[in-house]
Amino acid sequence: MSNEKIGQFISELRKSKQMTQKDLADKLNITDKAVSKWERGLNCPDISLLSSISDILGVTTSELLNGKKSSDSFVRAEANIDDTEKNIDNKEESIDNIEKNIDNALQYAEKNTKRRLKSLQDIFAISFSVTLLLGIIVCAICDMAISGTFTWSLFPISSSVFAWIIFFPVIKFNKKGILCSMAALSVLIIPFLYVLNNLIKTNSMILPIGIRMAVIGIAFIWCIFVIFKIFKTRKLLAAAISILLVIPVQVLINFVLSKIIAEPIIDIWDTLNFSIIAIAVAALLVRDFYIRKK
Repeated sequence: MSNEKIGQFISELRKSKQMTQKDLADKLNITDKAVSKWERGLNCPDISLLSSISDILGVTTSELLNGKKSSDSFVRAEANIDDTEKNIDNKEESIDNIEKNIDNALQYAEKNTKRRLKSLQDIFAISFSVTLLLGIIVCAICDMAISGTFTWSLFPISSSVFAWIIFFPVIKFNKKGILCSMAALSVLIIPFLYVLNNLIKTNSMILPIGIRMAVIGIAFIWCIFVIFKIFKTRKLLAAAISILLVIPVQVLINFVLSKIIAEPIIDIWDTLNFSIIAIAVAALLVRDFYIRKK
């Protein structure tokens, strides 16, 4: 099953019925450009249109997916099965064809779903990029109009560029982009903090606190990534371990902050957070245990 074969078959059937691409498109309530793309093998019909296309062109959905008309049918084989051994063989062959057609239909549905998902990802990626770009342009124009130069706008502009670099791979490539986004975050977070420190010169705590928190945060994110890789078949267990890891990370963050701003390492709110985390971890472990037991 291929786009080219299906498209050529649609073209042959359409021409045999003396229909133009526009005629077929009008019957399906779509554009003739869509039909043209099908027939050139550039795209495949939406799964919701298969039944209508088959009816209009006078073939079955299975024949449409196979890109050719069937030479024998299950109905004919069933009608003659008691007469001759040949018909029994035809029936078995037809059953094999039906199974093959079902597989083709499932493959087509999966391919169609992936195509739709990719299209949505492309739309979301473009929308995300355009939104950030418009934000940058608006900030730059307003800053130039008020100050005559770039002052405060450098902060949202740099933040927007940083956000685009980090999130675009995930939006565009879904799971395949996670590793790329994490690598970009690991490499760029400290340079980004230096940029912020230079833009906000009145706050001298950005680098002392920001760099330490960035290192701890990046290490935590990579730990979670590795945990889910190791326990990829037991996501509940991975989630439980990851949530439990929050406790030592929070203690480490509090310890680092206590050295800089004289905050207590553990307070009442930390104790409450740890209790909630312990309950959540216990619930996930119990759920994982029952799932494994079944």
